[in-house]
Amino acid sequence: ALPIWNTRHFHLNDHGHYYYEKGSLILSDIDELDYRISSSDKKIEGFLSIGAPLELGSNKIAPFVEKFVKKYPNINVNLAVATEGSYNFDDYLDIIIRIGLPESSSAIVTKIASTIRVPCASPEYIRIHGEPKSPQELQQHTCLCLRRYKTMEAINQWLMENNEESFIIKVEPKFSSTSAEIIHRWALSGNGIAYKLYWDLSESLQTGKLVRILPNYNGEIISLYAVLPSKSYVKRSVRIFLDELKLFAKDNIDTTIQTIWYSLYGYNIDSSNRGGWIEKLLVDALQEEKAAHVVDDIGEPDPHG
Repeated sequence: ALPIWNTRHFHLNDHGHYYYEKGSLILSDIDELDYRISSSDKKIEGFLSIGAPLELGSNKIAPFVEKFVKKYPNINVNLAVATEGSYNFDDYLDIIIRIGLPESSSAIVTKIASTIRVPCASPEYIRIHGEPKSPQELQQHTCLCLRRYKTMEAINQWLMENNEESFIIKVEPKFSSTSAEIIHRWALSGNGIAYKLYWDLSESLQTGKLVRILPNYNGEIISLYAVLPSKSYVKRSVRIFLDELKLFAKDNIDTTIQTIWYSLYGYNIDSSNRGGWIEKLLVDALQEEKAAHVVDDIGEPDPHG
């Protein structure tokens, strides 16, 4: 018997997991063969199961899935959203969309977009408590901090830097949560200053519901990655999904270095005025991605690697 079940639970035993993994690999190989011999206009079909962080999945990935299914009506998509870091491939997902690089070096990883963390607060909070005039003054304010799932480690060391100076400000959270969406709601309600991803804030900033604090400083650069299980081949529907998602991200998620520079200085970056701190951030990020074997294109994976 492959499954184990009782009146409350149903899951696979070790033999069942082995059967599933090997069967998935065989199906992936068949899909790869079909992909290689099919004509370019062949109907694209199948089922995809995608895992994503709760707030980003709800606000950005869900609208993308709507457009994707309209364009490819023969692909069925399941979007599972949960606290960042709570999913793995035992949950039978084809793709895990995550913020930051995964710990495992065996998975296939490709970058979707990049953004920055920025401090923000509601106009009501600023009216009552004032606005910090320097990074150090953040420590005098009520701060809202995200905690990492499982370890409960607070993200309370806030990087604030520009072309002239750099600070790591350690704040003590009055409110904290493992949910970025809850942190966002608390900020909207005037409970304190949050250190949030820019792609989660864009709509609230545009409507004036939140105000960016210390706009002449930027926080750390954070990237969004798609993680795939370490198989020899990637099925065609996954390739198409990621290609379309990257195009969508350029207009709807990505905060480029150009945008970061313009927000600070009001003009576009070029080779003559690029700041040393941005160069360092880029180099550091590229080195981390190289160590994690991040690939630009998963369309032609190495069948031997």
